Amino acid sequence: MLNYRLARRKSAELAPTAPYASAFAAPASGAIPENFARDVDPRRIWKTLKRRRKLMTLVFFAFVGAVLVFTLLQPRQYATQVKLISGGSAGSATDASAANAGTSLPVLNALLAAGNGASPETYAELLQQSPVAEEVIKRLKLQTTVGALLSHVTVRPVTNTSVLGVRVAWSDPETSAQIANAFAAVFVDRERMLVARQADTAIGFLQEQLPDAEKHMQAAQNALAAYQVRVGIADLPTQTQADISTLASFESRQHQAELEAQQAEAQLQTLQGSLASTPAFIVGSQNVAANPVLAQLATQVANLHVQLDAARQQYTDEHPTVVGLKAQLQQAEAELRAQPAQVNSGSSSIPNPNYQQLQQQVATLASTASGALTQAAGLQKQRDAFRPKLDNLPEQARRIGDLQREAKSTESFYESLQHKYQEAMISRTTALSDVSITQAADPQVYNATPNFVLNMALGLFIGLGLALSSAFLADFLDDRFRSEEDIKERLGLPVLASVPAIDSGDWRANQWVKPLSVEAFYQLVASLRYSSSAPPRSIVFVSPDQGDGKSTVAINTAISMGLMRARVLIIDADLRRPSIHQKLNLGNEHGLSDVLVGLARFPEAVKPSRHTGVWVLTAGRPAPNPVALLQGAAFDRVLKKARERFDFIIIDGPALRSIVDGVVLAHKAEGTVMVVSSARSDGRSVQGALDKLRSMGSQNLLGVVLNGVKPDVTENTYERYVGVGQSISLPETSRVG
Repeated sequence: MLNYRLARRKSAELAPTAPYASAFAAPASGAIPENFARDVDPRRIWKTLKRRRKLMTLVFFAFVGAVLVFTLLQPRQYATQVKLISGGSAGSATDASAANAGTSLPVLNALLAAGNGASPETYAELLQQSPVAEEVIKRLKLQTTVGALLSHVTVRPVTNTSVLGVRVAWSDPETSAQIANAFAAVFVDRERMLVARQADTAIGFLQEQLPDAEKHMQAAQNALAAYQVRVGIADLPTQTQADISTLASFESRQHQAELEAQQAEAQLQTLQGSLASTPAFIVGSQNVAANPVLAQLATQVANLHVQLDAARQQYTDEHPTVVGLKAQLQQAEAELRAQPAQVNSGSSSIPNPNYQQLQQQVATLASTASGALTQAAGLQKQRDAFRPKLDNLPEQARRIGDLQREAKSTESFYESLQHKYQEAMISRTTALSDVSITQAADPQVYNATPNFVLNMALGLFIGLGLALSSAFLADFLDDRFRSEEDIKERLGLPVLASVPAIDSGDWRANQWVKPLSVEAFYQLVASLRYSSSAPPRSIVFVSPDQGDGKSTVAINTAISMGLMRARVLIIDADLRRPSIHQKLNLGNEHGLSDVLVGLARFPEAVKPSRHTGVWVLTAGRPAPNPVALLQGAAFDRVLKKARERFDFIIIDGPALRSIVDGVVLAHKAEGTVMVVSSARSDGRSVQGALDKLRSMGSQNLLGVVLNGVKPDVTENTYERYVGVGQSISLPETSRVG
């Protein structure tokens, strides 16, 4: 029998730990073991990072490079800031006292009574309206548009205060400070303008009335003086004078009420015009988000690039397909460039404080006009009721009384107009805004962007995080088997051996094998020996898919057994896609299919290989129905004859995923070995192969061979142990008799 002393030192740790039936009850490929958290250790994390180092390097340098390019290409901006306080100016106390005291101007009273009801957020929105930006452009003579200017301005209320911060970013700090200060000054003036504009309306009306009132006063005084000279009466009795004064007071108050009604109606027309052009609501807050269309267009552009490259490989640039793809690509790139980086994802509307103030003023003026007209009508009634007292006076006394009354009435009316005019002038020249500047922008105090050091530091930090995340995400999404731990955790099957990647050309050359590979196959032979109490003599090698290295592993297992002084027969039972004869440079004129159909005898079809103790039964001629041949009794007779002449029979079966030939062979053989390709076989394909074996009732699965594994130790390390430069000669053998 075989001499297994070379491999006994690893047999204990590689022997299966569970019966074969329990292996088929293993969890599905995608299941997560309950002890997953306990199994996480630094060595596995390090292996994951080492395995994904190329992806990590690519993600890290791509992100850092993008940050660097963005930082270098972004224009240099200098940001300065001016601060304002809303509703808390120095004149607020004066305004409050004036509002409490009241004036003879109803508009001013309404403005002062409105107080400081607007929130800082409202002022922040009003400050960014187009009229303010237009006035700033006009004052500073800027060569820009309103939208472009507002894109450089940011207004942010300071939390829990009435302070507003107006931040302006520009290409130089001096212009930035000028624009910031201009925005603050224009906004303060605009708030003051509301009072001043109403005062201008009152002034214009009073300027029209004063000359006529003065003429009437002078005419009344001249008429009184002339009549007194003519009749020689200088004064009237005290009672008569009192009656005349009372009637004059009625007339003066009536004229004043009528004047106040006319003034209110004139201002009411002006305010109604302003109210019609003022929006009732304004945007209170906006939520800015990344433009989702950008990602869609970027994906579309990338797909068009791929389609265009593929089309150029098949057609010329003048082909309609290429021309059409070029046009689509140009259109998509133009749309991508036209899209803004950010869009308004949501906004809320709030009542316009200017509109509310105008509404309040209109209501106040309408009430004032109505009240003045009512007062004038009442005074007219009192005047008519009191007049008969003067009618009973003598003619000369009555005439002097009328002239004196008219003179006093016109004088009182004129003085009232002058008083109103002075109040309007004071309101215009001392109109106060409820917003004031607390700190002007200083060109020496600025924040420059982009900050190269900060951007690169954040880029390195975030890039490292993205690189690590991409490594673990890729490893999580990657369903391929890479290590023995993956096989044990996800399939619950014993791992017979992990075979390093082997160049198939090395075996075709039939000259040498790598020491690490020899060690792996010695380990595989030992694992097969101790897989059960009675070592299986006929072993079929299967795999989930073509290209997993099943045939190469089967050949090398047979060679390793042959080097241990055993007689081994390799049967190429993959009748659909045979490969053993190509790998061992043998002819395929007579083989297994010929023996099964009776065209050749078993001893004649068996061929010796150039490897010690290894003979080969190739696949033979193509068979029309391989499954029928393998299921028949003829194949059982071939296996029986092979057991009589050889110590071990290694059967190279087909892949399990697409056909059932491998399942038939698994029933015929004493043991089955599943070959899984490292970094190639995924959980779905392996689980599908196991399900196929399970569905056919196969219970002789010995374990799994993980093929193509990158060893943790280097070849030089092992070579220092077995001898540097040693090679293993593979001598010729004789034909089986």
